[in-house]
Amino acid sequence: MSIIRLFVTSVFAAGLLAAPANATTFIFKSGGAFIDMPTGNVAMDCGTVGADLCTDDDTLGFDYSKDGVSFNASAYQYTDDTYASRDKTLLIQDISPENSGLGAFSENDLKNDQTQFNSLESIEFVFNETVSLTNFEFNAGDDLDCSSGAHTEGPCGDFELWINGALFATITAVDLLTDVFTGMTFEFRAITPDAGFAIAQFEVVNEVPIPGAIPLFLAGMAWLRFSSRRRKKNAS
Repeated sequence: MSIIRLFVTSVFAAGLLAAPANATTFIFKSGGAFIDMPTGNVAMDCGTVGADLCTDDDTLGFDYSKDGVSFNASAYQYTDDTYASRDKTLLIQDISPENSGLGAFSENDLKNDQTQFNSLESIEFVFNETVSLTNFEFNAGDDLDCSSGAHTEGPCGDFELWINGALFATITAVDLLTDVFTGMTFEFRAITPDAGFAIAQFEVVNEVPIPGAIPLFLAGMAWLRFSSRRRKKNAS
C-alpha cells in the first residue's frame, strides 16, 4: 500500500510540473464586459467621448492590478524614424464605444487616439515579473474591428513587437491574436503608414512555478525506488 501511495504522490508532483498557469484577462474597452480601470494619475474626459480616460502625468502612465498581476502601461512618441530617442506622451483608455481600447493620443488631432506610424507612437507594458501574454484584441482607430470594411482613420496595420528591449517580430494587428509572448516588457510600435490600432484587451499568464514542484517530484521518485528495493530484499 505504501508503494501505491508513493506512486500517487509522484504522479501528483508530475501533474504540478505540467499544471497550467493562472490566466487573467485585462479589458480596456466597454461593450458590456467588466472594464479594468487604472489606479490614480487619471484625467477624465480627455478624448471625444466623455467616458475616455487619459494620463494626468504622461511620465507616469497608467498602473493596473488584478488577481496578483500588476503592470504599468505608457505611451511613447519617438523623435524620428530612427527610433533612437523617445518621450512619453498622452496615453488614452478609449472606453466607449465597444471597439476601442488603449492607444497613444495625438494631442494635435482629437480624432487620432490610436498608436500609429505617422506620429511614431508606441505603447509599452512593463510587468513586475515574467509573464506570458496572449489573446490580444486589436481595434482600428475609428472604433471598428481590424477586419471590418474601410476605416476612416486607416487600417490596423502592422507593428513591431519589442520584448525586453529587443525586436521580437513584425506582426499584423488582427481582431484576435492568439500567439503567446513571454517577457517582462512589451512594446508595440505601429509601422504601417496611415494606420494604427488600439489594444482592447489581452490575457496575462503567470509563469508556471516549476522550481517548487521539482523537489517534490524527485523526492517521490526517490522514495518509490527505495521502497521497491526494500520490497525485493524482503521477498528474497
